[in-house]
Amino acid sequence: MAYVALRYFSIFCSLVRTNLIVVRQQLIGKVINLYIWVFCSLVVMGYVMQAFGLTSDFGAFQLATVIGTVGLFEVYGNAARTIMDFEGDRSISYYLTLPVRPAVVLLSAVCSYALVGILLSLAVLPFGALILYSSFSLLNVAWVKFAIILFLSNIFYALFTLAVTGHVGSMSNMENIWSRFIFPMWFMGGFQFSWGSIYDLSVPFAYALLCNPIIFIMEGSRAALLGSADCIPWSVCCIALIFFSGIFWMYAHY
Repeated sequence: MAYVALRYFSIFCSLVRTNLIVVRQQLIGKVINLYIWVFCSLVVMGYVMQAFGLTSDFGAFQLATVIGTVGLFEVYGNAARTIMDFEGDRSISYYLTLPVRPAVVLLSAVCSYALVGILLSLAVLPFGALILYSSFSLLNVAWVKFAIILFLSNIFYALFTLAVTGHVGSMSNMENIWSRFIFPMWFMGGFQFSWGSIYDLSVPFAYALLCNPIIFIMEGSRAALLGSADCIPWSVCCIALIFFSGIFWMYAHY
């Protein structure tokens, strides 16, 4: 039994390493693209929009949500590459002939996606803090909470990638990933508003938003980075993400 587990683990690590070697060639380009997005978002929301009455701390609010959203915008590209493999070289077919359960192959992809998402999110934090030097301080970050919510959110995004890839199934349906999943989940997931503000506006609508797992990532990230008192409790966000991750894992595995 121990030998089988060790063999599975060895193959799992090899698969993850192979995936990361492929991604490494694109990592610098990903960081550059990400920094352009972060710079534009934080300069506008942290400085420009203050001239139109936006509060001075909204830039920090936006930084927390940007960090929480990095993994979501990796979903489309990761799903596209996987579907292209389905319809092209089908390297996945080779992986599934290895002497491991198919779940091990899926978990290696989950680990690869999550590690890249974590690295990109961590790259945003010091860059964003530099841009918002007057309104955001790294000294106020609850680092343990941030590490946990960062891990859980990127595991969720990785499982979500596999689930939507299996659901869409072909390149001809790729646009559905953005229009039916990523955009509505992001736009209604608290990227530019807090759950508390929606609760004050409409209680039924606020509770309906809890069906969107992104709201828990946004709220949990703000609780860890900003210590916002009006957020959904950090522990509730973690439990919700574990629950949604379990659902997407079952669907992806199916």
